[in-house]
Amino acid sequence: MLRFEHSAFDYEPYPICYSTDVLDAKTYQRLVETYPDPELFEYKPNLGHKYSLSEVNNPANYQKFLDGSPAWKTFYEHVKSPGFVSSILEMLAANNIDLGLRRIRVLSGKSKRKASLLSRIRRQTELNARFEFSMMPADGGQIVPHTDSPDKLITLVISMMEPGEWDMRWGGGTSVCLPSDRTRVFNHLNKALPFDEVDTLKTFPFEPNQCVLFVKTYNSWHHVAPMHGPEDAPLRKTLTINIESRT
Repeated sequence: MLRFEHSAFDYEPYPICYSTDVLDAKTYQRLVETYPDPELFEYKPNLGHKYSLSEVNNPANYQKFLDGSPAWKTFYEHVKSPGFVSSILEMLAANNIDLGLRRIRVLSGKSKRKASLLSRIRRQTELNARFEFSMMPADGGQIVPHTDSPDKLITLVISMMEPGEWDMRWGGGTSVCLPSDRTRVFNHLNKALPFDEVDTLKTFPFEPNQCVLFVKTYNSWHHVAPMHGPEDAPLRKTLTINIESRT
C-alpha cells in the first residue's frame, strides 16, 4: 500500500527519508475520513504533549476501533504481514541502507518483549510491525527530543489530514536534531532532552499524504517542536508505524 516513488534520502547524521504521495489518493482519503475519534485516545505527557491510541495505549479501544473500521483493519493487516516488513527492508537496502538482517522471522500478532526459544536456537531475528494513532493539539502540541527505544529499528510517520486543513505556520514538522553538548550525542537507551539543549538541523514540513521514515541509531535524535496554532485549530493527526526487533 505504501509507495516510495517520490522520496528523498538524507544520510547524515542518520538515515532519514521524506516521501510524498505515499498512499494512493482514494486509500488516503478513506483513512483520513475514518481516523479514530479523540475520545478513544490516551494522553501521554511523558512524551511531550500528545495523545496516543495503540495496542499499548488504550488497547481495548484500539482493537474495538479496528474491528469496526474495514479500511483501517485492511491497512492494519497489511502492516502486520511479512511482505510489508520485507518491502521496507528491501527499499532501504536499495538506497544503500542495509541493516544486515538475513535470517528474520516476522510476527503478525501483538508485540512481545522476548524472542521465542525456537528463533534463538535458529539464530533468527524476530521482527514485529505495529502502528500507533497519534494526535497533538496545534496549540502547544510537541514531542520532546529523543532517539527511540533500542528495540525499534525503523519508524514511519504518516500524516493524516485533509488538504488545506493544516497551516504550516503553526509548525508540526518532524525535526532532526543533535544535542548542543556533543558529548551527549550517543543515546542508544533513549534519554530525552529539553528543547533548549538541542540544535535543530532540519525540519520536514507537515503536509498531507507524506511519510517521514528514519532508522533508529545511537544518534537518531528527533522532535516535534512546540506548535503555535490557535486553540480551535484541527489536531495534528498521524499514523506512526514501528518495525521492532525481539532478542
